[in-house]
Amino acid sequence: MIVQWTDKRTVSPVDRHSPASPRQQHDHNLALVSRLVAEHGPVSRAGLASHSGLTKTTVAQLAGELIDAGLVRELGTARTSGPGRPATHLVLNSSGPVGIGLQIEADHVAGCLFDLGGRVRDRALRRAEDLRGDPAAAVKAAEPVLRRLLASAAARDTVVAGVTAGVPGTVTGDGRASSRELGWTGAELSRLLTRRIAELSGGTIPVAVRSAFRLAALAQRWFGESPPSGAPVVVVSGELSLGAAVTSAGDAESETDGHSGELGHVRVRARGARCRCGRRGCLDTVAGPRALLAGLAPEARAASRLVGGDRLRRLLPTPGSGGGDAVVRPAASALADALAGTVLLVGPAPVVVGGALALLGPAFADRVAAELEQRCPGACPAVSVSRLDGDAVARAAAASVTRRLVEEPARWLAS
Repeated sequence: MIVQWTDKRTVSPVDRHSPASPRQQHDHNLALVSRLVAEHGPVSRAGLASHSGLTKTTVAQLAGELIDAGLVRELGTARTSGPGRPATHLVLNSSGPVGIGLQIEADHVAGCLFDLGGRVRDRALRRAEDLRGDPAAAVKAAEPVLRRLLASAAARDTVVAGVTAGVPGTVTGDGRASSRELGWTGAELSRLLTRRIAELSGGTIPVAVRSAFRLAALAQRWFGESPPSGAPVVVVSGELSLGAAVTSAGDAESETDGHSGELGHVRVRARGARCRCGRRGCLDTVAGPRALLAGLAPEARAASRLVGGDRLRRLLPTPGSGGGDAVVRPAASALADALAGTVLLVGPAPVVVGGALALLGPAFADRVAAELEQRCPGACPAVSVSRLDGDAVARAAAASVTRRLVEEPARWLAS
């Protein structure tokens, strides 16, 4: 069963100069218990009381609300060696609300269905010839993906809590997307998707639109290998055009797309080639996937990893052969030029090379590191290659829905 919901109440922040209201205290404690279940589950109510500092009675009440809302479930009793009755353990409800994530590129729309337990329940992909220019065409291409994922949720009798779409560009707070790659300026993608999803589902499901570059950075932190310290990480991503974002453990749950942008359109060559955006010397003309592929195989057509496989990797000469240096070395140098300022600002922050550039492998990351050392002596960060697949943005988009349920369960209960 698909139950649509709308955010009917905005949880007001606690005024640091005023005492918290009973409702604010309740919402705060509810979120605390929810996060602790996510972090420590399976965990008993007594364990939650110990971790939270709340009384067992309060924990029992809050846990009951989370269970009734479908966010948490009882796992069963666990054997104990001490006195008293066996404890009933709690975990996030993998059969509870789900999130749908969309990944929109010029040549495809991908989607996935993600549950509260952190598992992908279903995936869908729609190839497209060219989605540039008209956001309505992207929404139409997304329709079969949405149909499948909504049907999959219905078959599991689960609630669709929200849909998040990632686009290779920037997004304003009201969901207007601008993307040089897609040729969009202030596209009302959120409104278009909301209307289409309502027609498909028969109800209202909250829709959010976010930068794919920000989502790729969150995917690296959530699903990839990130520094355990929570230090800032600079993540380079992009399937057809390059972008970058800075993320750290402290701001990973933020719904804003700050500290992210279209890195591919940073000017790195004064008299460079003409870019698709109309300017000359953009990073994409030297290190972008299209430029790399054109340098290695001029007749080949660039494609996202989900629809083009590992074409870039297969065309790359074997290490030590010397072939391809005329393409790869300038790309590493140009990428270092574009990243140097960011590295100095947040560094020495590790850099992760993801998206299509990850196909170039560790040797390319080593070259970028060497180039950064020349530009940032003494502050050179470690540079590594992401191991995430081509649907990382879709996964992070869906996970952003379910993680918000854990972080702000009062919003869900209020609906």
